Amino acid sequence: MLKTRIYLLFALLISSAFLLEAQIVPVTTMDYGLMGYPLTIRYQKYATDTNFAQKEQKQSFIDDYQMTFNENRRLVQRQHFISGNKDRYTVFTYDEVTRDLLKEELFEANAKIVSTINHKYGYLGRVEEVITVEYPASLGGANKMVSKQTYKWNAKGQLSEYSVYGDYASREKTIEYYYGPQDSLIYTLTTYGFNKNIEKTTYKRDFKHHLIEMTAFRNDQQVRRETYDLNDLFLVVGKKVYNGKNKLTLSYTYTYDEHNYMLSEVAKDKNKKWAIEYYYKYEKDKFFNWTKKTTYDGWEPKYIETRAITYSDKDHFYQDLKDADQKKVILNYGKEPETLKFQEDTKGRLDD
Repeated sequence: MLKTRIYLLFALLISSAFLLEAQIVPVTTMDYGLMGYPLTIRYQKYATDTNFAQKEQKQSFIDDYQMTFNENRRLVQRQHFISGNKDRYTVFTYDEVTRDLLKEELFEANAKIVSTINHKYGYLGRVEEVITVEYPASLGGANKMVSKQTYKWNAKGQLSEYSVYGDYASREKTIEYYYGPQDSLIYTLTTYGFNKNIEKTTYKRDFKHHLIEMTAFRNDQQVRRETYDLNDLFLVVGKKVYNGKNKLTLSYTYTYDEHNYMLSEVAKDKNKKWAIEYYYKYEKDKFFNWTKKTTYDGWEPKYIETRAITYSDKDHFYQDLKDADQKKVILNYGKEPETLKFQEDTKGRLDD
């Protein structure tokens, strides 16, 4: 869950404008890029072969879970499965007025509590503190292990500091955020409680404030640089990766379909030899949500992902555009995205 949290945090921060009431954890159908009013989604992923037959897996599927949403398009439960049987599940609780996420509770299949995550909000609904309490079975389930994340905001509603604390309140990491005169994030500083390393990440943007370059340093030494090319829909169509000596290591190209689903991801090394070659094929329902996704490694099928989606019978779509006559969801291609979802967390980039 922490990895997901950090992923969303950085995706939000590199956007052209950070929302005042940004939801750090993905809990709405919009967070998951879903159109319409989904009520349940059964997601399954498995390895495949050239005959598209399911390969033998230790637990049948690489991933298998079901998400349940309420009429407000908020995630209320995530149920995991192993070999078709119900396993651990998470229950999400929200404020009835603001709809802010208040609590996440993880249970064993027998309803025994595993962990709780409580969210505390401050001025204008900005998240200030997220506290995780775990009850590890290795300690008999009675003892607690507590971790904490804190968020500080500046007067403009921009995140200024994010800290992670481990058990016994020991600080593990703090990230400070610095903004330019046009309110765009220009660099971050990361310090650790367990060593003296200082990591700095700088961001450059084009005249429309879209991110076009990211450079990561550790103790004033460059460790990685990335540059980005965007199309007219603000999707990343090209990325170049440079090492600590600022030498090109990989060049990526990306293509998308008419609904902005990625169709290909190809990377070549410094000698222009193919290093990565992934292609994606989709089947979609009437709301353009994909129901089947096949990943190819080169010409060989590698993974198949399926989503069995059930919908509410509502005849309108909250925060979606709709053609009133044909009753079809349409896309607003002129709208700028709030995030660049391709971004990874900083630690992952530095360790590559």
